[in-house]
Amino acid sequence: MQKAFPGHFRPTKDGFQSLWDECFFAVDANVLLHLYRYSPHTRQALEQTLTSVKDRLFLPHQAAREFLKNRLGVTAGQAEEYTKAITKLSEITSALANTKKHPFLSGKELQDLNDLTPKLIKQLEDQKAALLGRLNNDEILEFVATLFDGKTGDGFSDSDLKTIATDGDLRYQNEVPPGYKDGKKDTSGDAYRRYGDLIIWRQLIAKAEASSSPIIFITDDRKEDWWLEQSGRTIGPRTELREEFIRESSKDFWMYTVDKFMEEVATAKNTKVSEEAIAEIIQISEESKAEPTIPHQEVLQKPIRPVLSEGELLNELSEFLDSHPSDDGSIGLRYFVVNYLGSQNYEINHSYARLNALAKDGLVQIFQRERSDGVTSTRVRLTPAG
Repeated sequence: MQKAFPGHFRPTKDGFQSLWDECFFAVDANVLLHLYRYSPHTRQALEQTLTSVKDRLFLPHQAAREFLKNRLGVTAGQAEEYTKAITKLSEITSALANTKKHPFLSGKELQDLNDLTPKLIKQLEDQKAALLGRLNNDEILEFVATLFDGKTGDGFSDSDLKTIATDGDLRYQNEVPPGYKDGKKDTSGDAYRRYGDLIIWRQLIAKAEASSSPIIFITDDRKEDWWLEQSGRTIGPRTELREEFIRESSKDFWMYTVDKFMEEVATAKNTKVSEEAIAEIIQISEESKAEPTIPHQEVLQKPIRPVLSEGELLNELSEFLDSHPSDDGSIGLRYFVVNYLGSQNYEINHSYARLNALAKDGLVQIFQRERSDGVTSTRVRLTPAG
């Protein structure tokens, strides 16, 4: 049975070991574009992970093309976030400075705010300027170019692309993965834009055939036309993908999201990856998702997870700390909210707000702690009894 339906069977422990020993690690465009969205600490962590397997990296031609095409837009988009923050900060300060309308601040607090606001705006403007400086002097582009020098695949001919587009139309009509979730993308200026995932897919198979090696694909595309999900849990790549890959290349195929890939590499190399970095990667991935194109009836069928009450949140935190003991009884705030609660589909912003309310009530403590590497992290723990 397993030989006839290999896509339905997860590799064994020995199978995964062989896969990792023999594979090329193929990287999607979104993995590289997210380097522009991460904090310096998280970006460095991912760059170190990729560098540690640099001899076995592969960048599909289509992924390289999408990275180069979109990197300036991502940079400009990140800069726009600073503009929005400056505008909001100015509006809040102006509203509070109006002493004839609610809400009111006392003279000292209002003066403190007026003194602090220009400093914060200056800092935000400096960071925005540094970000826009990448438009002309881009260290991330230099890193990617160096890392994938000689590791970027060849593109397809126009004839091959036309064949893929014709095949893609039929596949998308029948929801054959990957790529059918992009079937409605605007093709203005790029006739093959909606077939980007399918082009990458064909290039992954071509690489496996040419190198006689299995492929592990690293992607932050979390749509259902790549991943098999059940009851809110991601099981692995779609069974159709593995079966097609094995059938056409006679080699195995697997996929990881960026956070899981970093954790697997750390385990293989007996190192550690920061909880804060993993939590940020998950959060950025969620925030950068495109607007979903799910039919209305499917949305209605999706289970909606209720938000946590303060009591339920205390229980979750207590159970987590009991099962993950630390020297001071705390856990990284971002890791707990994004990675732990977020993986259970609890709403992230609501969980943050609940924890802040619990901290004001004295039931939990949120504090800063400097790690051994000099990076300051925000921690949370239960307030000791008595």
